[in-house]
Amino acid sequence: MSDTKAEKRISSIVSQWFYTEPLQFAICTSHAIVPNASLTVPFRSGKKRIEFAPEVLDKLTDEKLLFYLNLEVSRILLGHPYQRKPYNAKPAVLSMASDAVIWQLNTRNRKTDENEFAELPGVQYLKQMAGPHVTFPDMNFEQWYKYILDIVIKSKNAQSAGITSNEGFEDSSENAELWEENEEALNDIKSDIEDAIIKEGYGKDGGEVERAVTQGVDFSFDYRRALSKFRQNVVSPNRKLTRMRPSRRYGFKAMGSRYERKANILIAVDVSGSITDESFEHFIHAIKNFFFLGIIENIDLIFFDVNLKLTKPVSYKKKIDLKEVKGMGGTNFQVPADYYAEHKSEYSGMIIFTDGDGEPPQIDGSASVLWILDSRINFEKSRQWITKICNCQATFLPF
Repeated sequence: MSDTKAEKRISSIVSQWFYTEPLQFAICTSHAIVPNASLTVPFRSGKKRIEFAPEVLDKLTDEKLLFYLNLEVSRILLGHPYQRKPYNAKPAVLSMASDAVIWQLNTRNRKTDENEFAELPGVQYLKQMAGPHVTFPDMNFEQWYKYILDIVIKSKNAQSAGITSNEGFEDSSENAELWEENEEALNDIKSDIEDAIIKEGYGKDGGEVERAVTQGVDFSFDYRRALSKFRQNVVSPNRKLTRMRPSRRYGFKAMGSRYERKANILIAVDVSGSITDESFEHFIHAIKNFFFLGIIENIDLIFFDVNLKLTKPVSYKKKIDLKEVKGMGGTNFQVPADYYAEHKSEYSGMIIFTDGDGEPPQIDGSASVLWILDSRINFEKSRQWITKICNCQATFLPF
């Protein structure tokens, strides 16, 4: 019973994947596969590594070991260990949401024996709490997280009242203890998937892996990429080449960059009643993560429904209570558009955070505007008319 035995078995599977499953092979070789004797689960992933429990693996058949390794690689392909986590996320719920996505994908797409995936802790917990014969709707990772979290909260309330138990909930937390947001890792995974598309390197599964990945997480549009592109657009007019600084990529062989002035950004928040405090907190968190660079001078916020709610903009650094600016319903997007037009000389771009429910505004075609929707559903409803407005882009927050 040694690490060497488990390592050899894993190495044998990965070596076979070089010929049969190139996409899985690429994921394994991009992560360090390391033993962790303290684990009680076969595998877990995160922080660019795949950890395994030698003693647990020694008790598994070759077939089961293959199943659990493939399961962990599937989590990575779907991006679950590297996506932005909800505020105060519960690791156990994240893990169970991942289990539910993989179980649903394999049951629906590949017609795999459901019993195999029904053994996953997340699936067992779902069936325990909701009943074994309940039919669940198709949901992505974010939706499953919210769905299971709601079950957990209700179950804990019932448990405190002596109505039911919450057995099995904490069993899943170990799987997600390494999970943290990592944009670089997600981009690497996306590149592996794109290479597989180009080379048709999906192995014996054909296109099913591609369908499973794209159904689990939308790699075609990532809010982080949208924010990065917007940030680049608002600072690039101020960028000047200089011989006084080296290029980051080529050193002194090429000219470096300097910025003549720092950019200011205007953020317009729809407070007509549909934006929740939770979604606003997630939005502000995302903004702070992307606009901390010294090339951004100020970020001002305005609030609107059918009118502006404050006479002057406020800094995003200020603690904001939405209750103080909450509207009574109705949304007029022309209000922030007009404000931006009137103060265009003060700002390099504008971000509008909304649910998208309103009439399209008239916006100056030279303005750089990013619309961030509060959910994927609202994004799908609004993206068509938003992207028809000149120089406007749209994205959504996953949580």
